[in-house]
Amino acid sequence: MLSMMIGAVLNIILDPIFIFVFHWGVEGAAIATIISQLFGLLFNIAYLFRLKTIKLSRQSFTFDIRTAGRIASLGFASGANNLTSTVVAFVSNNLMTKYGALSPYGADIPLTTFGLCMKVSMLAFSIGIGVASGSQPIIGFNYGAKKYDRVKKTFMLSAGVATLITFVSWIIFQCFPLQLIRIFGTESALYEEFAVKCFHIYLLLTFLNGLQMCAGVLFQAIGQPMKAAITSLSKQVIFYIPAMLILSRFFGLTGILMAGPVADALAFILSGAFCFREIKKMEQISENAS
Repeated sequence: MLSMMIGAVLNIILDPIFIFVFHWGVEGAAIATIISQLFGLLFNIAYLFRLKTIKLSRQSFTFDIRTAGRIASLGFASGANNLTSTVVAFVSNNLMTKYGALSPYGADIPLTTFGLCMKVSMLAFSIGIGVASGSQPIIGFNYGAKKYDRVKKTFMLSAGVATLITFVSWIIFQCFPLQLIRIFGTESALYEEFAVKCFHIYLLLTFLNGLQMCAGVLFQAIGQPMKAAITSLSKQVIFYIPAMLILSRFFGLTGILMAGPVADALAFILSGAFCFREIKKMEQISENAS
């Protein structure tokens, strides 16, 4: 946790110093980011030589293509998930601009408010993602030890907590959209009208996201990269982008927003089916072993 936070905290400290004290502007912000990332890297390298349970030797740094391939396949889901965020933003921004120009809201209002809606929702969902990621080493360890009851218990607990977080977030999004959007400033009536519409439609079924977050982590932890990739990418790539492209042709801006709950529902069903089958398989193995 410290290694992940140290760069971000240092960046927060250095940004105002370089921007406002040294008057370096955007260049100062860039330098602050570089220094922070470098400091985080050095911290991690230094800690490698202080590990108590693992002793590093020259052989530890020998490249093995099979091991590297295994690591890459398991990490593909997380890497692709980050990449798809950029693809989704590209597609949604272009569609918002295109259909916004044909609506009373114009091109700028839908683009701005939709972006804010996604950013606000990610602040809440990042907590759920953190819970899911925290369960990964516990699930992986117990799966390797063939303690499948603990794997099931850990997964159910993490999925339950993540769902609770997304449910509380969903209540806030549905009940207080105007208050949330006004944190970023007050604008015209049309701006606020579309912002509320974004929260109400696009985030309609976000309380289902908890299971999908944990499903991808489950399959990563137990060494099933294909299922991990499918469950992780199901919402954004498999369902959301096609839904946006199809629904926008029939319902315009509203169709783009409707793609959100459609993708949430389909990803929930797919993830639930995968997880149910995997847990049943582990239960059956446990019963046969006993």
